Amino acid sequence: MILNSMENSLRVDFKVVGCEERGIFYSETNRAIIYLNSHESLDDIYQTIQHEVIHYCLRDMEDIDELQEESVIFSMAWGNLSIS
Repeated sequence: MILNSMENSLRVDFKVVGCEERGIFYSETNRAIIYLNSHESLDDIYQTIQHEVIHYCLRDMEDIDELQEESVIFSMAWGNLSIS
């Protein structure tokens, strides 16, 4: 799966068996790997894909560290519950 056709597009690969991580984004290559064995449902896989896509979108933000980036992603994922 390729997010867009530009030179620096996101490439998402799926692995059936892998590490304990649900997904990993590599900013050096704009590649995300989703480990299917770490998920319980299709919705769970969709959420991990969304999480890694957000990492891709935030990749050029140099003024936040990894913990702040994870906090932004967490807030985005649960934002609809906090608004309602």
